[in-house]
Amino acid sequence: MKQASGAVLAAIGLGSNLGERRATLERAAAALAALPRTRRVALSQWYETAPVGGPPGQPSFLNGAALLETALTPRELLAELQALERAAGRDRAREARHGPRTLDLDLLVYGQVQLGEPGLTLPHPRLAERRFVLEPLCEIAPELLVPPDGRRVRELLAELAARAPILRFEAPAEASAWCRAWRASGKSLGFVPTMGALHEGHLALVRRARAENDAACVSVFVNPLQFNERRDFERYPRDFEADVRLLERAGCAMVFTGTLAGFFPRELDARGALAPAAWIEPGPSALGLEGDLRPGHFRGVATIVARLFELVQPTRAYFGAKDYQQTLVVRDLVRARGGPEIVVCPTERESSGLARSSRNELLAPAARHEARALHQALLAARAAWRAGERRPAELERCLRSALAGVPLELEYAALRDPEAWTRAAPTAPLERATALLAVRLGGVRLIDNLRLDEGGP
Repeated sequence: MKQASGAVLAAIGLGSNLGERRATLERAAAALAALPRTRRVALSQWYETAPVGGPPGQPSFLNGAALLETALTPRELLAELQALERAAGRDRAREARHGPRTLDLDLLVYGQVQLGEPGLTLPHPRLAERRFVLEPLCEIAPELLVPPDGRRVRELLAELAARAPILRFEAPAEASAWCRAWRASGKSLGFVPTMGALHEGHLALVRRARAENDAACVSVFVNPLQFNERRDFERYPRDFEADVRLLERAGCAMVFTGTLAGFFPRELDARGALAPAAWIEPGPSALGLEGDLRPGHFRGVATIVARLFELVQPTRAYFGAKDYQQTLVVRDLVRARGGPEIVVCPTERESSGLARSSRNELLAPAARHEARALHQALLAARAAWRAGERRPAELERCLRSALAGVPLELEYAALRDPEAWTRAAPTAPLERATALLAVRLGGVRLIDNLRLDEGGP
């Protein structure tokens, strides 16, 4: 596909499910054609599609795609797209994830550029999973090459259409039988344990599990054993059907759920409580911080994770780094039982820097905006580290200072040596450091962490 010298072909996804959808999209398409140093090459027809995830009861979307020839940089083009969204009445900072929106403009592909920066990932990280994006794009640019492997849009759409439907099991025993059959065929199996209310952080784990194994499977179970607050357990968001749809688009082969009795048959007493012999005590990494603030939490985590590993017998299991102390507890467990391989993946963040979490959906818009302060505090501690600070007390003071003035309840701002976990805070200067935060904001508990001695912006 030819283009003028110095210009790049960029693909834009357009969508709307509020107000006068068609009129909004047509105005946006006209505005794209009028952007500076940009020419609109092609525009698809509008496709009616069902909403993906998000709050139930949303109206359907109209979706389309545009192909631009532009001399704007990716950041400049993104800024123009977001300005058009704001002009249409959209406020990204305050809207619900996957919620209804007046106008959605996504930068899908920008030439052969690959980026992974806060607020801008190229190509769009979910392009290959979204039929409602690929279909209109294939209409106008079937031969467009998508990095990093240079597959054409039509090839991505064909692969998505041919992908086998996800298998789902309501009983852990059924899922275990499928896993046994899969392993008996000599194929590797990646496993992602979750409590549902899935978001991009979970899906990134699934995509990595799929890429590094012959198949990926996921458990969705809100585990009552690890909640030490009944209200927290009852408030935890649940939408299994939406989770299944997201997992299918991410290439997950099998998803299963169940009840406490299903995971622990014949091990509950008359009151429905788990028998003492079934509990798994966590290792030394459960001491301090989360372990002190949430008594019994890691005991519940170790117990369900051990049972999940027994059922699935995965080749590798994938966890996010946001739950830092939990990853250490799981590694203690694996050392005791002899497997599987544990893969800890980087924390996925929203464009504001807020770590992705199912609990984010419980935040009011104003609280979600204020929650950005957590990541900013961690970055301030990293800046102090890079300036030469190694004293734990001073680094902790840096964290606390960065959170001053934010209307939150601070549970801890702490430093630990990531290779030598201790219950008590270290006092000697550190050679390696992870900064950890736990706060309550708007009635919602949030945690985050950041390795200070490693690279990053």
